[in-house]
Amino acid sequence: MSLTTVLLIALWAGFCSYDDQGPQMLRRPLLVAPVVGIILGDLPNSLIIGATLELMWMGLGNMAGYQTPDMITGTIVGTAFAITSGEGAGGIAAGVALATAVAVLSQQLLLIAMFIKQLFAPWADKVAETGNFSGLMQIQIAGAVVQFLIRAIPTFLVLYFGQGVIDTVVSSIPTNVLTALNTASGILPAVGLSILMTIIMKKGMWAFLIFGFVLNAYMGLDTMAVTLIALAFGTIYVWIMQNKEAASKPAAAATTEEEGEYDL
Repeated sequence: MSLTTVLLIALWAGFCSYDDQGPQMLRRPLLVAPVVGIILGDLPNSLIIGATLELMWMGLGNMAGYQTPDMITGTIVGTAFAITSGEGAGGIAAGVALATAVAVLSQQLLLIAMFIKQLFAPWADKVAETGNFSGLMQIQIAGAVVQFLIRAIPTFLVLYFGQGVIDTVVSSIPTNVLTALNTASGILPAVGLSILMTIIMKKGMWAFLIFGFVLNAYMGLDTMAVTLIALAFGTIYVWIMQNKEAASKPAAAATTEEEGEYDL
């Protein structure tokens, strides 16, 4: 690939980083991969590998402090490799394998980036106390730059220098650091799930959780079936709550009018 092409793909990876603070939909492989295909002039193969990775990572999602394998960088690098290899189905299979390795490595880099951005918090608190709006904007810009570079730079290095750069980076990281990062990655899902369980218990949603567990563990339904059933129950629940709220408004208005009459 030419330097210009690699730069364009790296810029796309950096731009997608802002989805971390957004609706977290731009990270989906089905949306990320086609742009890489357009840049490389091969949209059909990019759609194929994007759909393949989407099926692989359909259930991934950040939960509280847990950071999933980085779908954005993995998808972009894997799609670019699959297209440029020119090996058809074999290239797509190799691209999927590379995407998985890059996603896991980038996951560790994102944890480091999150730690770096936390260092801005005391600075922001001090600036906020002074009412310096321009200073707060500078902090926001600094955080945005870190967010952009944490994906743009690895993507550029991997695409420009080849897959060997991944092995070089991994081998250069001390073993104790990798062990610590892997331990943190294992603990954070439990923390995130605990926070989610706290919310579920407070809002009385535990019955739905038990129902979903029974459907999967005892009735043998797969994830898609349970998800569709949950969607149906969620839709009905929202509809009931909206109707209940709408019915309570006229009653509240009538009570207010009666109280006004007595005041007169």
